[in-house]
Amino acid sequence: MTAPAIDNAAAPEPVLVQRPPPHLRILHSGIDVNQFFATHLQAAVFPVAAGVAFYGWRALLVVGGVVASTGVAMLLWRRVGARGGELRAVHGLWMAVLLGLSLPAHLASTETAGRPTYPWPLIPAAGIVLAGMLWLFARAGSSRLHPVAVVFLLIASVFGVSLNPRSVLQRDRLVVGDVLDVPAVAPPRNAPIKEPWAIAPTVRGVDAIITRTAAVQLRDFTRGQAQLDRGWLKLDEVIRDRLPPLEDLIIGGQPGPIGASSAIAVIMGGLFLLYRGMIDFRVPLLIVVAAFATFLIAPIPVAIRENVPRWHWFAMTQPDVGPSWAITFANYELMAGPLLFVACFLATAPGVRPMTKGARAIYAILVGVIAAVAQLYLSVSFGPYVAVVLASPFTPLLDRWVRPRPLV
Repeated sequence: MTAPAIDNAAAPEPVLVQRPPPHLRILHSGIDVNQFFATHLQAAVFPVAAGVAFYGWRALLVVGGVVASTGVAMLLWRRVGARGGELRAVHGLWMAVLLGLSLPAHLASTETAGRPTYPWPLIPAAGIVLAGMLWLFARAGSSRLHPVAVVFLLIASVFGVSLNPRSVLQRDRLVVGDVLDVPAVAPPRNAPIKEPWAIAPTVRGVDAIITRTAAVQLRDFTRGQAQLDRGWLKLDEVIRDRLPPLEDLIIGGQPGPIGASSAIAVIMGGLFLLYRGMIDFRVPLLIVVAAFATFLIAPIPVAIRENVPRWHWFAMTQPDVGPSWAITFANYELMAGPLLFVACFLATAPGVRPMTKGARAIYAILVGVIAAVAQLYLSVSFGPYVAVVLASPFTPLLDRWVRPRPLV
């Protein structure tokens, strides 16, 4: 009895399926990682354009300098260990653009406030440190700490005073002006700003004007360090006499970080990412709502008398404040710092926010509350960055605690 013949031609040949490298793996939305960060770069066009418009060519130098130094440093780090092979150019480019937008335009100079202090080395130093953080965190999207927030806080902790912006271009010198071409005599420290930037009379002979930022004024008042004119200072007086018109913070006619000073530009970038399906709307929305509610509830000084602040919870319930001034104060806190910028571009990063929808909601509320507290009692300028760094390590726990429910 003979064995049946085996048709070797019909037997399928084994096929070796090679797993694609991390930077080519497809995301749930149908695009790879390179396309994901490339879309984010498209959204950055809005804050970049606003920064160049209000701070001129020095803003381009800052962003370009951070991008160039990050790229060169990444070329070196890619030769170091297995982590170096995980560094991706498009991810590093997006992180460098975010860091550049977080910095002020006056760093691209050889002086600070008229003194030869040479702040420009902070630009390449920021890029070099960022590249090191990207190498340390290895894969794109795998870190629980956002590298831009970490690097910014490192710079702010060492060179905090150098990051305080002082000037903004006048409306007839947008884009082409020099943000350091300012009047020789600066206005008084607490000089009132009577007219909005868009209709204020121009100062002849200079490109930019000097003004004390709303972030500094709010920080000094909530920390009880505001300068008193008559031995006392009330909340409504700060809002009415010392803060710029709220519309200046909305359009960007106020000194600030390159990419975070125009609320309109930041919101447009965030809406673009929402339209392309890159971010979850719950994260920025709940961050803003939680921060706004905290500004209304948390204790703030309703008045400062003889350098002693009078703190009160629910300031709107105080007869000297009321709902109108309390809500206006919350609006200023929301617009004066980088809260919107962080909520739209940093807190929504895949490696930072949780994976499940319910966990994202809790995470966003946590970021909003911490950001508001940090702004009120630390600094308006870097409080939201502190919130992202403190809240993001809890994302693995939130993903384990809040699990998606099955449909049946």
